[in-house]
Amino acid sequence: MERVHFEQERMVEELKDLVDRGLFTEKETKQILKKRTHYETLLIRRVAKKSDFLRYAAYEMGLEALRRKRVHRIEADGPRTVSDYGMVKRQFEIFERALVKFKSDVGIWVQYIQVAKREGATERVGRVLARAVQTHPGEEQLWVMSAQWEMQGGSVTGARGILMRGIRMNGTSAEVWREWVRMERWAGVDGVVDEVERQARMAVPGIEL
Repeated sequence: MERVHFEQERMVEELKDLVDRGLFTEKETKQILKKRTHYETLLIRRVAKKSDFLRYAAYEMGLEALRRKRVHRIEADGPRTVSDYGMVKRQFEIFERALVKFKSDVGIWVQYIQVAKREGATERVGRVLARAVQTHPGEEQLWVMSAQWEMQGGSVTGARGILMRGIRMNGTSAEVWREWVRMERWAGVDGVVDEVERQARMAVPGIEL
């Protein structure tokens, strides 16, 4: 139970801040503490379940959505305080803890990446994507997600490099080849599109581009 007590202590400042700012009542924060303690207790079981981590993360997402709604309603201005980022930080920590136990589960990696994207945590998205493709080099969707993220950041070179690595690991993946062709068409470099399309058709006969 030492881990549970440690997490409870970490919550004190955040919960107090929520009350001080008028975002949650003391009764509500006591309920939050009780619910979090319940989830923390589940996570330290000898055989923790994936569903426990995901439910905990979903609970924190719901809390954060409610907090933001109340901030908007009361037009709370001023400098950022611990409650402005505490719930999002906890979501990330829950996913990190889940990956320690379930790193082979691609779905957890994908959900983690989606949450980080939604929260605008661009550096974290990049780091988690890099870890994901390193852990699961045979998962085509992760290579595609990683390349698309580079493209969203404006880096054609970065996206191209990722797709080339993805092809080395998954040479007959129609999904990765299609993404490479799509990216090169968007980039519009003379001669490159034709060459990538030629290589794709050689690697995956009958591929639709």
